Amino acid sequence: MSNVDESLEQLLSKASPRPVPDDVATAVAREAVRAEWQAVTGKHRTKKNMVGFAVAATILVAVFSLFNQFRVPDTAMVQVASIQKSFGPIFIVGEQSVLTRADNLEVIHAGQTIVTGEESGIAFAWAEGGSLRFDANTTVEFRDDDSVYLHSGRVYFDSTPSELISGIDVADIGSFKIETKYGVVSHVGTQFMTQLESDELRVSVREGRVAVVGTYYPGTALRGQQLKFSGRQRPVVLDILEYGDAWDWIGRTSPTIDVDGRSAHEFLDWIGRELGRNIEYSDETMEQLARKAILKGRVVDEPAIALRQRMATAAFEWRYEEGTIYVSISE
Repeated sequence: MSNVDESLEQLLSKASPRPVPDDVATAVAREAVRAEWQAVTGKHRTKKNMVGFAVAATILVAVFSLFNQFRVPDTAMVQVASIQKSFGPIFIVGEQSVLTRADNLEVIHAGQTIVTGEESGIAFAWAEGGSLRFDANTTVEFRDDDSVYLHSGRVYFDSTPSELISGIDVADIGSFKIETKYGVVSHVGTQFMTQLESDELRVSVREGRVAVVGTYYPGTALRGQQLKFSGRQRPVVLDILEYGDAWDWIGRTSPTIDVDGRSAHEFLDWIGRELGRNIEYSDETMEQLARKAILKGRVVDEPAIALRQRMATAAFEWRYEEGTIYVSISE
């Protein structure tokens, strides 16, 4: 056996079993060999040549089968989300579960898996409507155009985000589900956070209602509630705050907004939605001033920082008081 034959045999022996090529692939391979055979031999066909080319055809079909896995599928990939903001190391899971940096990734297709590293975060515009965010140390598989699978970490979804966030059609909100090993999380017009740890699933609701079809038991949570699943136990419903430390990471993933020509009132609505707090004005006059005050430019900072900067520019005063931001005119 020649060195070439030995190398080919070693290559084929290391390959895992592959599907038999379809009829079209086999036909293409055999036709290529037949054409080459005719060009070389013409009318002088000997038994030796026939045997040689039969072996060549068999080898070509086998090699085609080996590399068939790298063929581009005929069907177009389904885009399910586009990236609006990211920071820190972001990875995409490739073949054989190898992590590859995704620094230049702009869109996400069904079947892809995203992993965030330490001190990382990412925000997506969901193709069917809504804003999707991932915290650090989170792994999520994008299943199809209405669901993701949360392997670990924290995700947040806002079905009706502020219109100041470009790239999201708030008028065309489709369905959205988060699948986990504990069950499937779905919503009815809401803002909610889903956190999966090794032995526990927690679903926290800022707005609307969330239902979980659990592996063992179902559960429902309303605004200001958290649904907790652990093992085979019945879910527990807890009362929670809609703002504070547990939610702070969401503000860090807030996409850039365009406030050019928009009112301070619209800006404050965005602030309230991102921070999970109500906006209240000192009186009707103050509210009218906020509606008439026109802002310029874009906001790239996270909401808590942007609030301080923009309110100072507009000569408005503000203060936190539990779950409310009170706004008044500067004296």
